[in-house]
Amino acid sequence: MTDTSPSAAGTGPAADGAVFRPADPEPWVLLEEKPAYDGFLAVKLRKYRLPDGRIVDWDVFGPKAAAGVTVLPLTPAGRIVTVRMFRPGPDAVVTNLPGGLVEPGEDPAMAGARELEEESGYTCESIEIVGWCFGAASSTFRKIIAIARGCRPDGQQQLDEFEDCVPVELTLAEFRAELRTPGRMTGTDAAYLALDHAGLL
Repeated sequence: MTDTSPSAAGTGPAADGAVFRPADPEPWVLLEEKPAYDGFLAVKLRKYRLPDGRIVDWDVFGPKAAAGVTVLPLTPAGRIVTVRMFRPGPDAVVTNLPGGLVEPGEDPAMAGARELEEESGYTCESIEIVGWCFGAASSTFRKIIAIARGCRPDGQQQLDEFEDCVPVELTLAEFRAELRTPGRMTGTDAAYLALDHAGLL
């Protein structure tokens, strides 16, 4: 008789309490990559061979820069500095954490401190890179996550031509309410990762 229990399937606990994990699926094989669109967002068309032999085309995208940085700015009082700005995707004014592109050869922590001041007018006493995540499942873009501490509004806001950032300090409870409200924030993946590393979840 075949054992069809979760343990036999590789997902449940064994007698000794260990949890088995099934093997990963086979990766696709990249056969070709060519540009499809070259604006602020660059789109590339990739051709893959699947494990069963089928061939599939897949769009991958990201800004021209390889990485960006998202900053969780904490004030001495424990408040979180956010910026309110219009975003074309949601087609609305939403809450964001400060951040932007990392310039070629630029240290990500320095980029985070620079973007923090440029977008919000806040400076920080310290900044730490704590991790990164992909921009999306079909994106080559990496979002580097930083935590800035000792943030104060004593810098100079320097917005790009099409930026309209308004800095807003939120309590942790207010920030988490923004995260939980559908459509209120962008970059929620980076925000949750930053809160986790800061011990604020």
